[in-house]
Amino acid sequence: MSEHAENPFVALKAGSTLELDAKERYPQAGHLWSQAEIDALIFAWAARRPLLVRGEAGSGKSQIARAAAVTLGSHPPLMEVIHPRFEALELLYRVDSVARLADAQIKQLDASNWKYVKHGRLWEAFEPACDAGAIPVLLIDEIDKADADVPNALLEVLGNRSFTVPPLNDYVVNPKHGRLPLVIITTNEERELPPAFVRRCAVLNLNPPEEEARFVDWLLARGRVHCHLDIAETARRHAADQVFADRKTAIAANYPPVGLAEYIDLLTAVDELTRAVPKDERSAVQLQWINRLGAYALVKNADQRQDREATPLPANEATQAHEL
Repeated sequence: MSEHAENPFVALKAGSTLELDAKERYPQAGHLWSQAEIDALIFAWAARRPLLVRGEAGSGKSQIARAAAVTLGSHPPLMEVIHPRFEALELLYRVDSVARLADAQIKQLDASNWKYVKHGRLWEAFEPACDAGAIPVLLIDEIDKADADVPNALLEVLGNRSFTVPPLNDYVVNPKHGRLPLVIITTNEERELPPAFVRRCAVLNLNPPEEEARFVDWLLARGRVHCHLDIAETARRHAADQVFADRKTAIAANYPPVGLAEYIDLLTAVDELTRAVPKDERSAVQLQWINRLGAYALVKNADQRQDREATPLPANEATQAHEL
């Protein structure tokens, strides 16, 4: 792809949907494009900056990388999930010391000993970017779990458009014939990121609306694009109302709030349990399952009221559900 190719995200329309097939470590899903997501991707691509997506856990941050990869015609995103012991060098490469020790005749790593140097995710993303095909997408998930040297090292590599591999006689890795990969980074805001790093990113804030009606509509819209889930509209709305009620309780107790991820989990479970139910009975049965399973999907903390009263069923469905 040319360095000056047309911005591929400009043609996207807010409100359009995208089906995401199950691939490797990714489940089947649907994506609803918002104007903010589109504009953030347009800017990140045009400015050649990583896109930092901020927001609470389970708000759909990492799914943007999947949707962006489909838009680019690329493979599913390369993913690196950050953990507290993650070291910056792991993004670039690591030396397989165990294998090297097993080959006792090898005294020193050099350019002929590539099998001992394993590619990190940035290296994997740089190599396809050298080709004439689609630009790869790299998802770096939950970067806030890492020490400050991880985002700082990432910024340095992207700024220099290359890095060296000292164990291989300072071999240089860079995207020789194309753009840098599209890098999408998520943070749950558990730890403050270095200001210099944030300044050099495109930044998208993805927290859901706070007001009840807008939050429920936000959930419903994003739940409907999961077309593989056969859930009655009444059940979808009842589940969304239940998510908001348990979310409000969690926030009041200073716990992380439940949201979109838990909503989709609940709908997925209900879909699994009611596939064989006749169509004319499915809505009532789904409502019953939502009431029965909601506490396990949406109440995450031991000192919250586990025996909370179920959200009342809509009046026109309550009698049918009670009779099942």
